[in-house]
Amino acid sequence: MVIRELKDGRSYVSLQEDHAELSAQFAAHWGNQRFSRLRPYRTMVFATTFHDSGYRDFEGNPPMNVDKGRPYAHREEVPNFEAVELKAYAGNAEWVGSQDLYAGLLVSMHRTGLWQNRYSVFTEPAMRARERSQAVQDAKKAMEEKQAEIKKHLAIHRSNFDSELTYNYMALQIFDLLSLYFCCDGYATETDFKEYAIAPVPFSYDSNETVRLSIKPNGAGSVIFDPYPFDVSPLKVSARARIVAPPTEKSEAACVDAYHKAARQLLTFEISA
Repeated sequence: MVIRELKDGRSYVSLQEDHAELSAQFAAHWGNQRFSRLRPYRTMVFATTFHDSGYRDFEGNPPMNVDKGRPYAHREEVPNFEAVELKAYAGNAEWVGSQDLYAGLLVSMHRTGLWQNRYSVFTEPAMRARERSQAVQDAKKAMEEKQAEIKKHLAIHRSNFDSELTYNYMALQIFDLLSLYFCCDGYATETDFKEYAIAPVPFSYDSNETVRLSIKPNGAGSVIFDPYPFDVSPLKVSARARIVAPPTEKSEAACVDAYHKAARQLLTFEISA
């Protein structure tokens, strides 16, 4: 779950697919006279839409952080979650790859990259190194071995495959970070955003030139991007969330009830040049 806590104890709770759907809106609009439009376009939007899927059954009835009166957030330690997590990651990459092999490769790389600071492709934001269990290390090794096989297969049919894949992997990470910024990480107050940056951000498939993408607050629910990477300005994007209020009774059952009965809202954000 992607969660933003409010001062009154309530939380905005978005499913992983809600977060990914917001990421996909950035992918769909990426590109203008300065930034390359994504290629292959449909593959990139498809991969971004499903890059964090695999949790539908889990998030339909998730375990609860009873002390906070809501489900566990994605950065919290969820009891007995690792086996569920590894199965979801592998299964999702397999399913995406069955629809689009290139998209499946990117989704798999997204997961193994998260296990090692997104392969250190960014200097900003700072990434936090974490020690991984043996089960995670084994899963990472198996997924990366399969990635190597897919890369060899795809490279036969695509010129400049390696440089294109590097750009597309970085682009997927950018869309993921931007979605997390709007869903949970980017707030100075309950209504206003804080300054943020992603670097390096590549301009083009055909150039090594990069830029520091800066984000500045522009009033409630609004930010300014510099340089501006999208095809329209302003760009309005949205994310679905539940507004979960902690129940009076501190029990798993009460929290589950509050989660399922929570009102759904569409949170809308505006991005300008």
